[in-house]
Amino acid sequence: MRHFGEILSSQRKFKRISISRAASDLLIKKEHLEALEQEDWPSLPEPPFVKGFITSYAHYLSLDPKHILAIYRREYDERKYPKSHSLERRQRRLFLTPARLVNLVFALAIVIFIAYLTVQYLSILQAPKLEIFSPQDDVTLTVPAVVVSGKVEKDTTVSIDGQFVLITPEGNFSYQYNLKEGKNIIEIIASKRLSPKSKITRTIRLIR
Repeated sequence: MRHFGEILSSQRKFKRISISRAASDLLIKKEHLEALEQEDWPSLPEPPFVKGFITSYAHYLSLDPKHILAIYRREYDERKYPKSHSLERRQRRLFLTPARLVNLVFALAIVIFIAYLTVQYLSILQAPKLEIFSPQDDVTLTVPAVVVSGKVEKDTTVSIDGQFVLITPEGNFSYQYNLKEGKNIIEIIASKRLSPKSKITRTIRLIR
């Protein structure tokens, strides 16, 4: 009596059909058809899928599906191939395929783009960082001028009492402010596009 795989293989060869053509016609992986003919049960998916393959393959080869399934049930023993094999195959199928890799890259690009937009949006909502190195607040001087210096972040403009000052590429600025006798309130404002403004004041008293 011929075995299960031998029946399929000999009938296919009798009909002069290559296994590649059969796989293409049936839309079944070539490896699965080869596993059926070689009775390589561990390489096949779960029995319900295998029975579907067998039924389709038997029809395709002009064989009686019921007869072929009966031979399969007689020769295949699930006890020899426990479900752990099925689990391993499922895990293998979870590995990245080219299509899944493309989808993953596309999804990752979308996440990065959304994160970028979020960071940009939050930066607009925040006032630019402004540091003042000199002068200190609430000091008394006897000379009629003081140097106002500090640092701001990129793409920021600085004005001192309404007068815009030059900023270096590193974000530093320095401006000589002429004092009037008595109390002077110096207002330093940093502006950045649509962001709220940052403002720092310094109170300087001039005594002659």
